[in-house]
Amino acid sequence: MDKYQIHKFSNKLLQKSVFSHLDHYTKNMAAGKPLQGNKFAPISINVDLTTGCNFNCAHCIDEHIINTGKLLKIDYIKGLIKNWSKNGLKSVILIGGGEPTLYPYFEDVVKFIKKLDLQLGIVSNGARIDRIEKIVKLLERKDWVRFSIDAGKNESFQRLHSPLVRITLEDVLVGAKSLRGKNNQLQIGYSFLVIGDDKYIKKIKLLNNIKEISLAAKLAKENGFSYISVKPYIDPEGARATKVSSKNLKEIAEEIKKSRKYETDSFKVIDSINLRVFYDKELEKSMKNQSEICHIQFFRLIVTPDGIFQCSLWRGFDNAKIIDANKKLDQKYYKNLNEKRLEILKKFNAKNICSEVKCLYSPFNSWAEKMIKGSEESAKPVEDFNDYFL
Repeated sequence: MDKYQIHKFSNKLLQKSVFSHLDHYTKNMAAGKPLQGNKFAPISINVDLTTGCNFNCAHCIDEHIINTGKLLKIDYIKGLIKNWSKNGLKSVILIGGGEPTLYPYFEDVVKFIKKLDLQLGIVSNGARIDRIEKIVKLLERKDWVRFSIDAGKNESFQRLHSPLVRITLEDVLVGAKSLRGKNNQLQIGYSFLVIGDDKYIKKIKLLNNIKEISLAAKLAKENGFSYISVKPYIDPEGARATKVSSKNLKEIAEEIKKSRKYETDSFKVIDSINLRVFYDKELEKSMKNQSEICHIQFFRLIVTPDGIFQCSLWRGFDNAKIIDANKKLDQKYYKNLNEKRLEILKKFNAKNICSEVKCLYSPFNSWAEKMIKGSEESAKPVEDFNDYFL
């Protein structure tokens, strides 16, 4: 399968088992009819189980909400996932805004999600791999675990992440290899956020890690990872801008080229869509045409202790907040949730708010916009290839 399938969200929503969601959305939007938000759950959700984190990364996109002492109530998140799973939810990603393995009921939540036969992704800093080891045998071929490493040397790993616990790059690599030994079908990712030589946070210069990309790819392959994902740094301050200088772009391209030599049938080097946009002219063109409405938000939501949000980039910000979390899950709550979803859908002007963001979802949003306006041929369902992560 295409290694870039991970970010081809239109293809994923054409799968027969979820196509009705896409068809309902585009046709109703085109006709100006009200969307039946109460009928359709999101296809995919990101879940921030806790705001607690045992790293202190200077480049953290969620610095404003980290370690605020908040977590999702276990009954609330279970109830929400169960309800949505009956109405179309296909995948759950336990992710940022905190380190998911620090959640007191981490193993319980994973078991619950898998019992509902949902696909599961886990994003972790790797400091508590022991907790992932406890549930690793529950994970299936389409499930994945991705470690946020961003380095090829331990010195860089320490400087970038400033762990609040004793952990080394070697510890994470050994832990990943252990997971591979316990579950050979599991997809394991090595996440590498590229930071150039012109990046500052609060006037403090960040470490340039570009020259470690190929070394990281080598380590990833040697330690049983399925892929390394290289993505650009997103400025956590202001407009969430994604920028890469021409000098850094050339260096990144050289490093990725060197990394390609490690690719095999079982190991891939993935330069993410919001990095490729800087050197792929066709992709750049599609990402320039961000629509006012961010259409992907009808199909994915972000559940956090601070509330449910329509975008992971804007979690913790009021303009993207749909509703409070940890409330009683009764009919009134779901009614308010669905009404607010549709309200935010129309009110959040992505063309303006996300003007400096090289968004992963821009190509999908442009495609959906064309279908709604009738300038794109009507979509037709395809056979499921069983990847529902959005």
